[in-house]
Amino acid sequence: MSSISDDKKALAVLAHDIKGPLSSIIDLLNVIDKGYVTDPEKSKQLISRAIKKSSILIKMVDDILDYSKLEDKSLMKREKLNIFNTLNESITLMRQFAENRNIKIEQCDFCLHEEYVYGNHTFLLRVFNNIIMNAIKYNKKDGKIIFNSYRNGKGESIIVEVTDTGIGIADEEIEKVFLIFERGSNARRNIDGSIGLGLSLVKQIVEDHEGTIEITSKLNVGTTLKITLPLYKEGDNNEL
Repeated sequence: MSSISDDKKALAVLAHDIKGPLSSIIDLLNVIDKGYVTDPEKSKQLISRAIKKSSILIKMVDDILDYSKLEDKSLMKREKLNIFNTLNESITLMRQFAENRNIKIEQCDFCLHEEYVYGNHTFLLRVFNNIIMNAIKYNKKDGKIIFNSYRNGKGESIIVEVTDTGIGIADEEIEKVFLIFERGSNARRNIDGSIGLGLSLVKQIVEDHEGTIEITSKLNVGTTLKITLPLYKEGDNNEL
């Protein structure tokens, strides 16, 4: 359980991250409202910037709402789920973002495709969406995202690895990436609306599925996220 000081720190970070784009929106609209800009084209540009800042705020609020949903376990109804159908759905959703940055998505030739877990499609889709989007955002131009999958040694779990050729994470920051409201220093330079909830959400969802998530990374080389989920077995039901 987090301490009061940790909660205060989290709230301070949240308030700071929200205040920035909100202040920018107010400044932009004030410039237009007070008639400082008379050129219609310039006004249009300012409005466009305000809309972009508003989108960032909406993403922040969405992150907070998603995190709050994890408290209600009744929302995480589970079923027998083909994990690779969910993964491929996520890849399809994210592919255009990757192509916009000339990032190539590769899947290993020997990847497993008929493996089932006892999971919630919506929440696990969020896991893969978040991981792939991070692999895109913090990748290098013309980089790669490589997927690998295999069973663990005992054959009781499925392991999915997502490797990127991106900017990487410093050794001293790796243990912080799953903490709420935390970002690595490289990630801060690529901020686009995240408030540091992404991997915290991912970790919580994976653990709610009795799974684990690990990360290895090297600066300017890339990052690998390894998700391990128990395979579906007869007798699993919809009770958490």
